[in-house]
Amino acid sequence: MPSRITPLDVSAYASEEIYRRGEQIFENGWVRHRFQTLYGLQATVRSKGNYRVEMIVDGEQFFGRCNCPEGSTHCEHQVALLLTWLHEPRSFISYQNLRKAIRQKDKTELVDILVNLIEVFPELSQFFLTPGHQDEADAISEQVAEIFDFPQAQKIDPQFIADACQILFVRAKTLRNEGKWPIARRVLFEILNRCLSLIDRIQISKPFPDNFITELADDYEDLALNDPDMQQHLQQMAVEVKQLLDHESAEAEGVYLDMIRQKLPKVVPSK
Repeated sequence: MPSRITPLDVSAYASEEIYRRGEQIFENGWVRHRFQTLYGLQATVRSKGNYRVEMIVDGEQFFGRCNCPEGSTHCEHQVALLLTWLHEPRSFISYQNLRKAIRQKDKTELVDILVNLIEVFPELSQFFLTPGHQDEADAISEQVAEIFDFPQAQKIDPQFIADACQILFVRAKTLRNEGKWPIARRVLFEILNRCLSLIDRIQISKPFPDNFITELADDYEDLALNDPDMQQHLQQMAVEVKQLLDHESAEAEGVYLDMIRQKLPKVVPSK
């Protein structure tokens, strides 16, 4: 996050009314669980509900995400997060300090913490256990399928999909860090492919949050291009890329995958 963010930057981020509401949230102390990531800021913000807010940094610009009903635009919860960073930057836990604190924990203590967390959030067990009859890639496909298991006649709130996929996005990062690039790529492919299918079928009740599909496609492409063994997986990538680009909604949603197509000129011609 830019360290020189100014009050003018924050006031210019949203309308006067939204800024005023965000300022009230900040002054009430409703910005909780403040965290500084490698790319921006995250927090839980309380107002009419508890909302997960994230500010992503691109150079000197910042872009907000929030799971409130207005979170695809510049909402008061994003303003409150920015104001908190502006006035109380030391209250944010940094990624580096968190890693340092975890490394200092005793292994047995960490195990107990993880087990207690899994009791509250059973879905976290997927980071450690895979059913014996399945390989990891198949298990992930099933986990994605469960999220998208809706009757075709049912209209789906895309924010529900975005929220439900958060644990899988973390899973993809973990797999990448473990050197399991093809499985990490498959996580994002499965999610992106199913999201585009929902859009093709006009099965969503409103658009996905701003840039959700585009950023998902960019992350998929980044995983594919940075795979150290990319040459060994070109055929599978070709199949995946063709399937994604065959969706009617792909181009409209910003799914171009131009850089991958340059690597696969014989199997995925440019449109």
